[in-house]
Amino acid sequence: MPRPSREAAAVAERFELALDSAPPPGRSGERLARSGGAGTEFHDSRPYQLGDDVRSIDWRAFARSDQLMVRVWREELLARVEVLLDVSRSMGIDPRKAQLAVDLAQVFALSAQRNGSSARIVPVGARSLPLAPDEFEARGVEFDSREPFDAGVREALEHVRRGCVVLVISDFLFPHAPRELLAPLATRAGALGCVQVLSHDERAPQPGRALRLVDCENDASLDLVLDARVVEGYLARLAALNAALSEECRRAGARFASLGADAALDELARGPLLEAGLLAAR
Repeated sequence: MPRPSREAAAVAERFELALDSAPPPGRSGERLARSGGAGTEFHDSRPYQLGDDVRSIDWRAFARSDQLMVRVWREELLARVEVLLDVSRSMGIDPRKAQLAVDLAQVFALSAQRNGSSARIVPVGARSLPLAPDEFEARGVEFDSREPFDAGVREALEHVRRGCVVLVISDFLFPHAPRELLAPLATRAGALGCVQVLSHDERAPQPGRALRLVDCENDASLDLVLDARVVEGYLARLAALNAALSEECRRAGARFASLGADAALDELARGPLLEAGLLAAR
């Protein structure tokens, strides 16, 4: 069961989250949240939605407009960062890929925590509770989920407070349209970052081998000869997927980076993660 390495803690000391909407450091009561909540300062009104607290209904507005409205308040709270970690079996098929995913989750959580934010790692697909960085370091995580990633994300969002900073770590190699996956995340998050982690073979498969491909989620198998045509077709589909992910992140105002598991963590922090605006040097 992979656990965060010492390098993750070292990188978190040298880098901090750089998302534009990341809240400034401060304890509860020192700042106002970007999102509406159950605080004491009136922020706005909006139409009533199923599930809203009936105590927030603005009856005076209803009398004036005949439209059911609820009051939205600005909440004084501790800034929160939620790291959604894909724990599907495909993420654990390569030990270096699994270790990088775990280390990245810990880097994001620790760097946020050191800036005064509340940070948690939420396993996506594990049906387990979110973990604080110290709990995550002690327990690690098992990459054994067979649940479809989009369904896992919907379940994980139940633990995510609206308006907080959300980072998603996954290989994103699943049959779901990027827009369908990212839309609920972008709606709920105050700021969003997506990090793709791929093994060396997933980024650059070499032709000339006969393989039996086994789907990690449903155990379906396919015998395949990796000739130049097959590799070329795979790389074209991967490029199209990443282009779609990048475009949907751009539309949502989110940040996106694709990383190879054969690179060192510090190298990735100083390179693609910094360039994508996900991390910044302290």
